[in-house]
This record gives sequence, C-alpha cells and structure tokens, in this order.
Amino acid sequence: MPTPILYVYMGARRLQAAWARRRGAELRMLFDVSYSLPAEATAEATGAVGALPAGVADSMRALGRACQAETLLTRGIEMRVVVSDVWAPSASVPWNAAQYKLSAAQAAARVEIRDSGHDVSSVDLLRLDDAPLREPRLAVCYPKMLLDLIRHLASELGTQPRSVSTLSALAWRGCDAPTPVQAQAERVLVILEPGDVFPRQVILLRGQRASACIDEVVIRPLHSGANGRTSSQETAAAVAAIVQRLGWSAVPSASAPEVTTLFSLTDLTMSDPLTSATGPMAWWVAPPGRRDAPAVHALDAVARSARPSGLKSLLAVGVLASIGFLSQVLWRDMTRLQDAQRAVAAARRDTVVQPVRPPSAAQARRIASVNAVVSELNIPLPRLFRALQAPKDIRVGLLGLEIVAGRERGLAAEDAALPSRPTLKVHAEAPTSTDMTRYVAYLSGRKPLDHAYLVRHELAGNAVAAANNSPAYRFTVEVAWKD
Repeated sequence: MPTPILYVYMGARRLQAAWARRRGAELRMLFDVSYSLPAEATAEATGAVGALPAGVADSMRALGRACQAETLLTRGIEMRVVVSDVWAPSASVPWNAAQYKLSAAQAAARVEIRDSGHDVSSVDLLRLDDAPLREPRLAVCYPKMLLDLIRHLASELGTQPRSVSTLSALAWRGCDAPTPVQAQAERVLVILEPGDVFPRQVILLRGQRASACIDEVVIRPLHSGANGRTSSQETAAAVAAIVQRLGWSAVPSASAPEVTTLFSLTDLTMSDPLTSATGPMAWWVAPPGRRDAPAVHALDAVARSARPSGLKSLLAVGVLASIGFLSQVLWRDMTRLQDAQRAVAAARRDTVVQPVRPPSAAQARRIASVNAVVSELNIPLPRLFRALQAPKDIRVGLLGLEIVAGRERGLAAEDAALPSRPTLKVHAEAPTSTDMTRYVAYLSGRKPLDHAYLVRHELAGNAVAAANNSPAYRFTVEVAWKD
C-alpha cells in the first residue's frame, strides 16, 4: 500500500496542510488557519526571524492534532514542508576563493545574511545552492526554532520530514521557463502571499533564464489603495515599480508574460480538491515533464543522505538478503568442514600402527653387503679415470685400482675396519719422489676426487732403473670422491 503524503505550507500569514493517498493523486485540504499575529506587526516586522510569533507555534500544534485525527495519517506518512521566505532569510553571496571550502563559504554566507538585516545564530541551519563555478550563490538560513517546530510535528506523526524547502526554491523549480528564447537573459518570478484583507508583501525572484539556481530573493511590502484594497492593475504597477527600483533588467510588461504572472495561494475549504489551485499546492502536484524536484535541491534543509527513498529501501533489502544468503552458505560449509574433521579424527583413532622392529645383526650385515655392492655399481668410473690421468709434466704410471666399500652407519663393531665412505686405492709408479708428491697433490685438487692420502711407498729396482742409476718409486694413494 502506498504511503500517504502530507504537504505543509508555513506562509507568512497562514498555515495550510493537504494530503494525498499517493504521489500525484488528488490532494485534499486538511488544515487552513491564519496566524494570530500581534496588532503592531507590520510587513517589515515579519521579515525578522529572531523569534517566531506565538501564533505560528500554536498553529503547528493545532495541525498536529488535526493530523492525528485523520486515521490514514497515523499509519506512517511522507512529510514535505515548504516555508515562506519571511521565516527563512536569504542572501546572495558573491563568488570568491573561499567558496572552494565549505566552512569558509558558510562563514561568508552568514556575514551576507547579517549585513542584509537578519540575526543569524550559530545553531541555525545554513544551506548554499549548487550554482555553477564562479557564479553568485544563494544562501538560505533556516532558524533552529522553525526546524524544531517541524521536527516536533514529524515526531508526533511518527516520521521524519522528507523535504523542507523555501517558497522561492519551490516556485523556481516548479515553474518552467518559457520555451521561446527572449531578448533579455534575466528571469524574474513574482510571488504574492495573501494577507488578512489584501496582499501584504511580494517575493521577487531573479536569476538566469532557464537556470536551476536563483541569483537573488527580495521581499518587499505592498501598500493598499485608498479603499483598503488593491486591484490587479495596481498590484502589477506596484511590482513593476519595485523591479525598477531594484535595478533589474527584466521589467514586468506585456512582452514578458513570465514576469507579469503573479502566483498566489488559493483559499479553499476543507473539502475542495487542489487539482486546479495555484501556488505551492499546485507546484507539488505539477504535471509530468515539469521540474517538480524540490527534494533534491541544494537549498533543501533535509540532507540528501537523510531522505528515505524507494531505491535506498530496495538496496537495503538487497544487501540484507545477500548477507542472509551468504551467512547461510557459510554456516553450511562450516558444518560440512566440522563433520569432515570429526570423521578424520575418528579414523585416526581407529587406525592401529604396527611398531617397526630394528633389524637383527645378520640382517644388518646383509644390508651392509647389499649397500656396498650397490655403491660399487654406482661408481662413476669414466669420470674417475679421467680425473686419475696425470698431466704430461708429471711422470706417473698407473699400476692398478682398488675400490674399497664404505661402512654403513650403525653397523656392528666387527665392521669398524671399513672406511666411513667408499674410497679408491690407486697403485702407481713414479721415477722420482718429486713426481710422486706432485701427483698426490694433483689428485687432492682434482674434481670429483677429494682427500687424497699417500698410504704407502717403496723403492722398486728393475733393469731400467739400474741402468740409469735411478730406482723407481712405487706408491699407493687412497682417495675419496664426491658423489
């Protein structure tokens, strides 16, 4: 079921409220009263917002009671409020370098509003429009007392205000500029607010034609004729005089119908529909295609992030649904993982591991013999033969080779005579001791040989050695190799 929408207009002299079952539906008047202002209050006095008249607060409380008496408005509503520029003063802020920083721009705006004759407190809310770069910006001050009245009404109805905008911003956004391009680039709108007997004041808006931003807002009083009333011709002449005194280039005339159009609030009874009314109620229900977008205006007192929307609701529902689905999947996977871990732990407990017995002495000797044979089979004989070959400057002749298997770790004591690793015994012969020692040193640094030791040497006599009176040296070198 769509949420009902409550429209509230806080004018300079009266408070009006209307509601609709849904957006774009026919409005019904709910509340329409005039403020009981002091007798000495004049049009100039109503421009001061230092303190709202007591009649405004009394009328807001009466509106709350009227809304609570309407059954459909007590089940949740969407609340939109438009405030007369009398209660929310504004000022045009010239462009300067401080506009790049929000705090400096707001400080400059407060100075401009104070210079225009309004009291601005530090607790009042300040809004700046989103004018183009290096263009003047319009600043609007929403007094804290005014916002407190609106929030109190919203709390009584169990909701939050969806939009709080000024009458000038609503009129500027709700009224399209004329389609044909005219000579003057300036656009002026005139808004008349009704008084007790005759219009007491006029709100003049000036800006660039077809622009979404207002350059200046001016409130001026209108004086009645001799009989206490003002005709439409006299009102138009008075407005034209005010525009001329302001020095604006656009002057109301027959050639500028947009300027001469005077927007006024329609006095209606409680049962009359507002489909053909002029003023704020008509701008809220503008036909499709017109700029009926005050809720997204930068001058709105309600921050954009604080406004609920259907898209945000759908997004929140989608996020929550995704979190719930992912949580369910994660919980299911965690359950499966825990079941698998418990099954593995149970299988480990049920598995009996047979202890490995150490080999007996006979098995150890057999293993050592097999390892020795395997070690001999794995000897890199071609590489060893190339390494044992002596260079030409060392006169050595090889007589034989003997491979000694290494002792395996952990063998019995009777195998202690074996070396710790496989070695090679080289039997050779050299004519001199110098050649013998050089050959031993050569083998020590020859890869893949390692740790060459001269184990035994002797002099061996033969016919050749005897003829030369030079006996030969026969020696044995034990050398290991790197695997």
